[in-house]
Amino acid sequence: MNHPKMTTRGRTIAGLIAVVIALALPKRVECDGGDTRDCGHLNVLHHWCTSYEVEPLGFYMIEHVVHRDVGFAYSAGEECR
Repeated sequence: MNHPKMTTRGRTIAGLIAVVIALALPKRVECDGGDTRDCGHLNVLHHWCTSYEVEPLGFYMIEHVVHRDVGFAYSAGEECR
């Protein structure tokens, strides 16, 4: 329920802010958006290592649609198991 004194413009602005916040939420993406068939390697200790990125959900959706890496991420790294 909305407050009775909230205007249509106020609801619109609140909705847009909610969408921007939702698109900025982090998503962990394995293999840096590249080719997923060849995204890992063995390190010196013979552990399987894969790269990852933590990027905004909005950028992930763009990369998924255009099938290319946009190149923006909150952080990136490598995880070995």
